[in-house]
Formats: sequence, C-alpha cells, structure tokens
Amino acid sequence: MEPVLDETSLVPCAVWLPATRISHLAGTLRALDRLGVPRVLRSVRDASDRNIFGGYGLRFWCFQRDVDKDVGRFVAQRLGRQPYIDGLDGLFAAAEGNRVIEARADGVIVIGIGLAALEDGVAVAVGSAAHSEGHVQRVELLEYDGDQEQNSVVEVPLFIVPSDVQIRKVDIVSALDRSVGNGAILVQRLPELFPRLALGPRARRQVEALLGSEAVFRQLLRHLRALNRAASEWIPGRPFLPVGVTYSDESNETLQHGRYGPMRDFPSPNGYAARRWSSHTKLTGGSGARVYFSVEHANATATVLVGYVGDHLPSVSFPG
Repeated sequence: MEPVLDETSLVPCAVWLPATRISHLAGTLRALDRLGVPRVLRSVRDASDRNIFGGYGLRFWCFQRDVDKDVGRFVAQRLGRQPYIDGLDGLFAAAEGNRVIEARADGVIVIGIGLAALEDGVAVAVGSAAHSEGHVQRVELLEYDGDQEQNSVVEVPLFIVPSDVQIRKVDIVSALDRSVGNGAILVQRLPELFPRLALGPRARRQVEALLGSEAVFRQLLRHLRALNRAASEWIPGRPFLPVGVTYSDESNETLQHGRYGPMRDFPSPNGYAARRWSSHTKLTGGSGARVYFSVEHANATATVLVGYVGDHLPSVSFPG
C-alpha cells in the first residue's frame, strides 16, 4: 500500500505557486505517515523534472528560497526513491504480470493512479487550478489476457491536501489492516505502521506466530494502533490514555504474589530495563487475550513497550 504520485498533476499552474503546492504535498504525505502508510512516494522516472511552473519541475522548486527548507527536502527525498512505476522493470509492469493492462482516467493514459487501481493503493497529487482538493478518480482498466479482453472501472481516492486524508481516515486504516495478512508481516512492518511501539523478544515471537485467521488478530491491530496513537498524542505532564480500548493495571496482590508476580516478568525490548509488567489492554477474542505494555518517556516523547501478547494469565482474583 505504498503511496503513488499521479503524474498527470505535474502541470504548470498560475493559481497556486510552487511553494504552496509543495507544502500541501508534504502535509498530505505526513498525514498518511501518521496513519502508518509506508513512508515512500512511488513516481514515474521523470516526475522530478516535469514542468510545474516556469519550465522547472519539483527537483528545482523544492530547493528555492520561498519553499520551506525542511518541506522541500522532505518532498525531494521522497521523490528520489526507486523503484519507479514506469518502465519494463517498473512497478506497473510487475503488477501486470502476464497480462497487458492499459489504465485511463478522463480519457488520458495514467501510470501512477493506474497502479493504485490495480493494488488497492493510495494516490496523491500535486494541487492545481483544476484540482485544489481531493476527489475520487474513476480509473478505467483495459486488460488483455491472451485472446480475452476485459474492461473494469475502479474508483481511486486521490489526496491533494492534508484534510483529504483525515476525511478518509477510516478507509485508509481499513485498507492498511487488509494489507497485514499475518503476524510475521505485522512484525516486519511494525516500524511504519506503529512507529511508537517496541516489541520485547517474547511479544515478538507471540505476534510472529499469529496466522491472521485468529479471532484476536484484527483486534490486536486495533489495540496496537490505540497504543501508538496515545504515544503520538501524549503531552508531558499528562497521563497516558489509550482511547478506544479497555485496559487496566494488575493489583498489588497479584504483582507481589510468589507465583503470579514472576509470571509477568517478560523480557523488555533491547535497550530498556527489565521490569514487572502491570498495564495491559484486554482483547475479547480467544481466551481473554491480553497485551501487556509499559510506557517510557524521553525528551518529551513517549514510546510504548510491549512485553506480552497472549492468553489471560492467572492472578489472585482469577487463579485459573
């Protein structure tokens, strides 16, 4: 679900100056970053040099004086990453496989949003007088497979300004969840999906073992997202409050119990001190699954450590 750039939006515009267009593009990408969308921007090979104003492309305008330095560098770095969408070795050709596919939008052949249509992806565009805010773009796919020809139409959400991402936040998160098929993929993509979380060795093994078909798997994604969001929104001096999930702390009786207490001594992620874990969210699927977590604060930033993801553990109140 890597974001792709609609190359047809890279056109001259006399209404929005390059600085405004680049700022909106950066804001849109950062809004997608916050939801856990992969932090890349796939584009056609010449995207950086297509004329958007005065005969110059994004590569030039990103480093001009009237463009915020950090914003310009951010967009330029995203555009410089391979693989590209077009070409015989590009991402569109890989998605075609043995088929031949032509994608059109408003009668024009498209590559970027054509790939988004094929892969249920995310598409962004540089704003212009023609399109100053996001919209749903109808993409016609004409597929040739041997002697057969098939036509279909796919609606692709196109994001231009940051508020477009917020409007379709639920759809984006749902698509992200669909792209995570099992625990191994979840662990692999954890840094992009939940950058404020760190898994301890036991939690990592437990998550990697999930097949994706378990009753708790989709719930686990929701709980991890709530913890990650709470860490992102945490303000120094205020309590850590995961919203949308049920959570609590163990009782002192359980933590100090000779048998039940040590059962909560899960290994911490690398670089963090050992501890007896207490706080946990409560998943309703399976055998009352739990996610044990601990919050670390450094330089006004919160990081959520996860030590255990598994069945309900016995306690003084519920000896099992």
